[in-house]
Amino acid sequence: MKRFFLIGSLVAVLAGCAQEKPLSSYDDTGLCTLKGQAMGYGNTDIIPKIQAEFSRRGKLSISQADCDTYVQTGQQDARVKMKTSDSIIQQSNQTMTINAIKGY
Repeated sequence: MKRFFLIGSLVAVLAGCAQEKPLSSYDDTGLCTLKGQAMGYGNTDIIPKIQAEFSRRGKLSISQADCDTYVQTGQQDARVKMKTSDSIIQQSNQTMTINAIKGY
């Protein structure tokens, strides 16, 4: 039962992530953060779209140094979330193995 709850929770989270809002709706800070998250998750499909949005906007309302900081923050956020998800899955697998050995 725990396994189904875990899988259901992950599906709900991923379904929420799948809903894309237009890149034009992000402010400059959000767009820089999104670029970092895309890089951290390895989502190479969206990066050209983000670059095109940067080009469309021209000059940003924040400095390039600030944007670079937000990109790094987005990358770190993505890595932490991926490690957390991997850890949850690994813990679930270990629990299922222990329960199978104990005969639950």
